[in-house]
Amino acid sequence: MKSKLIAGIEIFVVTAAVFAGVTAFGAAGTQDDPLVSKSYVDDKINQVLEIVNGGSVSVDGTIAPAGGSYQPVYASVGQVVLGGEGTEMILRSGKANIYIEGVDGLVDATTGKNLTTGDVAASNHIMIVPRDDGRGVKVTEAAWFLIKGDYTIQ
Repeated sequence: MKSKLIAGIEIFVVTAAVFAGVTAFGAAGTQDDPLVSKSYVDDKINQVLEIVNGGSVSVDGTIAPAGGSYQPVYASVGQVVLGGEGTEMILRSGKANIYIEGVDGLVDATTGKNLTTGDVAASNHIMIVPRDDGRGVKVTEAAWFLIKGDYTIQ
């Protein structure tokens, strides 16, 4: 009788242990509690930080500016440099006047002014194109620009 009781207890303990193990491991890796890799988590964190900061920030703390980096662009006299929505332009050398096909202007982020057709583009000022509707600068003396974002030269 004693051996039947011990055998019954052993069976109960083993069954309980197996059930507890299946329950514990069964919960991990489900839709409610997924198992994911570190690279997956890092990727998701980077996506959130990019949305929040407007640029891409990696988990190790390195920062890349939104929309890439500034590119040097040369334009000859008479050419028009048109920016896409959100494009930033900095006139580094030469001369240019603001060129607008619509009614609104470019933003001079350095001074906070609204620049309209015919205004002189100041050197080393950040000009921002608010919309992709034919806004930019017309070159009056061969010029070099630093441009971040989409642009076309006509």
